[in-house]
Order: sequence, then structure tokens, then C-alpha cells
Amino acid sequence: MHIRQQMEQLCACFCRQEELYREWAKAHSMSYNEVMTLYALDLGRSYTQKQICEEWLIPKQTLNTIVKDLERKGCVCMESLPGKREKTVRFTERGHAYAGGHLRELYQMEERAMAALDGDMRRAVVEGAQRFTEAFAQEVRRG
Repeated sequence: MHIRQQMEQLCACFCRQEELYREWAKAHSMSYNEVMTLYALDLGRSYTQKQICEEWLIPKQTLNTIVKDLERKGCVCMESLPGKREKTVRFTERGHAYAGGHLRELYQMEERAMAALDGDMRRAVVEGAQRFTEAFAQEVRRG
């Protein structure tokens, strides 16, 4: 198979995976961006809104609306960073419960899908996707 054909198949897979997350979100009365925000915050990392926007490709205003809604529900709190204007967003206990209740099913589905591949294939999929993304990023930066 030629590289162009492989790229077409890879791109189609990436697009289909995103569409599956969108389909799941819609079936659970959420937007794709809401699910990705919950997913990001559920990782337990400390994120600023800017970092979430950059790493998860969520538009700034959209994310701000989602975070404000989560804050209103008591699911997140904003913490000031020493010497900076930016604040980190983190789950409260209520937020962990809220995200867990919404994402548990999604995580289980992801895990079953990965378990359908043997260990070597899982490692190859993850390593291959990471390496391709890094190489493609270099090409895009070069122009």
C-alpha cells in the first residue's frame, strides 16, 4: 500500500473516532467539547483554561462557557497561580462524581475497544499515533 493510501485511511480513522465521541456525547445530552473538557479535567492534571484550549482544541469562548457552567454547578473551582493572572481549573469532589458518572461508560467502552487488540497491537497503535503526530507537527511547522 502506498503512503498516500495509508494517509487517507489514517485520516478517515481519526475523523471517524472524533465522530464516535461526538455521537456518544449527543446520546448523553452533552456536546463534544463538554465531554472533552470533563475528560481533560478528569485526568487529574492542573490545567489553565488556555492549556485546555491548546491541548484539547476547544475554542476559548466555548471552554469559558463550559467552565462557568461547571463552576455554577459546584463541579469546578478556580485557583490562582502565584504571581500570575491565570487560574487553574480543577474538579471539586462534586465535579469528580459528576465526571465519573458521565464518563464511566465512555471509559469502559474505550477500554473494551482497546482490549479487543492484543498487547503488542495496542502498544503499536499508541506509539505509531504518537510518532506520526510528532513527525506531522514538525512538517507543519516547517511549512
